[in-house]
Amino acid sequence: MPRARSAGGTREKGSVVHDKPPPKVPFPKKAQPPTPTAFAGQLPLPLGRKFDAVRGFLAKHKDVSEDVFFYGPRSGWGLRYVAGGRPLCTLLVHSARPLGIVSLEPAAAEAVRWDDLSDVAHKARRAAHGSPSLLWLDVPLEASGAADFKALLKAKLTALRNPPSPTPASP
Repeated sequence: MPRARSAGGTREKGSVVHDKPPPKVPFPKKAQPPTPTAFAGQLPLPLGRKFDAVRGFLAKHKDVSEDVFFYGPRSGWGLRYVAGGRPLCTLLVHSARPLGIVSLEPAAAEAVRWDDLSDVAHKARRAAHGSPSLLWLDVPLEASGAADFKALLKAKLTALRNPPSPTPASP
């Protein structure tokens, strides 16, 4: 009669599972806010330059303000950007990688020329979360992601500055 196996399955000899420790959150303590320039310092030089390039792009706009904001112990501190009193985007270092988070309303999402963007933006669009009325995109700022994120921000800034006019109600 065959022997019954345990519910846990079998494990081969010699197979050792090495779990990597989770990446360190760069700024985990709420009582110790970093300076905005310290974010790029947490990254390798090429990625830090891309992070600073996106920050510089946002700083060029007069109506955009930068704020250091605490997102919780798992995410740590991030740079929150507001345009005209409305949220624009967030830049943070997540899993030792620069990340840009933007929410797109339908008007801004329609203004984006998705065909002109790279695979990084297309992957972020496929993995987007939220609802059709507010789509959240997490765009890694590596490779061509920084340029894609700037294109998304341009579309959102245009949509924020030119809100759609309400259609008159027909009788």
